[in-house]
Amino acid sequence: MHLVFLGPPACGKGTQSKILGDKFNYYHLSTGDLMRKEVNSGSILGERINQTLNKGILCPSEIVNELVKKDIENHKQMSILFDGYPRKIDQAIFLESALENSVGKLKNVFYFDVEPSELLQRILNRINCRACGSVYNLQTNPPKEEGVCDNCGSKELMRRGDDNEEILKNRIQSFYEETNPLKDFYLERGILTVVDARAPVEIVTKQILNAL
Repeated sequence: MHLVFLGPPACGKGTQSKILGDKFNYYHLSTGDLMRKEVNSGSILGERINQTLNKGILCPSEIVNELVKKDIENHKQMSILFDGYPRKIDQAIFLESALENSVGKLKNVFYFDVEPSELLQRILNRINCRACGSVYNLQTNPPKEEGVCDNCGSKELMRRGDDNEEILKNRIQSFYEETNPLKDFYLERGILTVVDARAPVEIVTKQILNAL
């Protein structure tokens, strides 16, 4: 079975994806990770993606869909947890088609509900492990040892380049304009679950597990 985690920037999707992936052996498909990997490759496509991300706006669907389709094909025998995708109705329709040749169908979509006023503080306190991609929040979910990744032991913990107030505001606005309508799309399909993403990490996990 496949799952989608839907929510605004810094709502906790990445943290819960890691927890669910470890617990149930989901393949964690993060469009953010896919795009950053393409950017780091130095390709022409990567440069185009980078220019878009630096403006705080969503990447065109044709680019994101192509990256996602390729990753689905590489992991079509696994249950996939989609983190940050789809973001628009056309991407949701594309995903339904892309999953036809994979194991199972989309079982549940979790919408992470959190007030926009909370997001700025979350994102300004967020750090990532450069080595393995693990995500931490210095206030709510810090590494067990300061400056050291719990997952791989790397000391390369840093803020993302797009974690600043101006870009964050653009990303939040883009989310509510283009992504929020997906709530109704999946509600009509009977597979939407709203979770209170303001709660502590372990309580959010419990909400998700209770719905599975």
